[in-house]
Amino acid sequence: MELQQLRYLVAVAGCRSFTAASQLCHVTQPTLSHQIKKLEEEVGEPLLQRRRKGAFLTPLGERVYRHAQEILKNVESVQEAAAAFSHQVQGRLKIGVIPTIAPYFLPGLLHLAQKRYPGISFHVTEEPTERLLASLTSGALDLAVLSPPIAYDHVQTQDLFEDEFLLALPRNHFLVRARHISLRTLRELPMILMNDAHCLRGQTVSFCQRAGFAPKVFIQSSQLDTVMAMVETGRGISLVPAMARKAFRHRKVVFRSLRPEKLSRKISLAWSTQMTPSRAFNAVVDLCKSARQTPVS
Repeated sequence: MELQQLRYLVAVAGCRSFTAASQLCHVTQPTLSHQIKKLEEEVGEPLLQRRRKGAFLTPLGERVYRHAQEILKNVESVQEAAAAFSHQVQGRLKIGVIPTIAPYFLPGLLHLAQKRYPGISFHVTEEPTERLLASLTSGALDLAVLSPPIAYDHVQTQDLFEDEFLLALPRNHFLVRARHISLRTLRELPMILMNDAHCLRGQTVSFCQRAGFAPKVFIQSSQLDTVMAMVETGRGISLVPAMARKAFRHRKVVFRSLRPEKLSRKISLAWSTQMTPSRAFNAVVDLCKSARQTPVS
C-alpha cells in the first residue's frame, strides 16, 4: 500500500469521477485506474463502484477512505513540521568539555548560541579527556572541547585557538619582582598540579621535562580552584591556563608569562567521524570557531 494510491482514492471519492480525479492529480486516467486497482487487489475487495453517473465508495471503501484522509493529513503535518525545521536551526546537542576549559569558555559560547540559535538546547558534561573521547566514540556525546594531543581512532579534531600557560605565584613570592622568568627557574620550587586524570597536569610535566627537569610536585588536586587556593596561601606555585585568569581575580595571586619560551596549549573541537552532522551541530561548530579568534600556530 502506497501513499500515492491513497491520494488517488481520496481524489476519486471527492470528485466521483476517474477523469476529474486524474486531472486533479496530474496523471493520466489509466495510471490512476491502475493504481486504484492495485490497492483493491491488496485489500481483497472493491473500494469503488463504477457507474454511469460516476464512481462511489463501497462500504469497505468508506472505511479505507476515512483512514486514508487521516493518514494523508498526518503526512502533511509531518511535511509542514520538516519544512519549518529546515528554516530554523534547532535541536539538542550533547557537548563534553574538560574541566579546565568548561567554566572559562562555555559561558561565552552558550551566550552566543542562545542569541543566534534559540532553537538549540544543550546538555553539558564535564569530564577528563579520556572519558570524553570514549563518550564520543560510543555516541553518548556529539561534540567535545578539549586540549590535544589526542590518540583515538575515529575522532576528528579542529583546532580553535592557543591558550597560554601562565605562572601563578602568591603575591609575596620572590619571583614576582623578577623582570623575566624562565621555566628552568622553577626547577627547585614546590609545584601544585592537577591530578593524573587531567591533561593540564600532563602538559605541565611535559613542559618541565623538555626544559630538562622533573617538577617537584608538592600538592595534587582535582580542582583548579583548589590549586589556586593553595598557591594563594604560599604552599607552592603552578602553571594555569590564561583563559582562567579572570576567574581568579579575587585571589591574592600574581600571574606572569614565562620568557623567553611562551608555553601554551591548543584548544580543539573533537567529534566522531562516524556521526552524521546535523544543522545544529554545524552551527555550533561555526560558533566555536568565532568565539575566540586567536589563531592557532
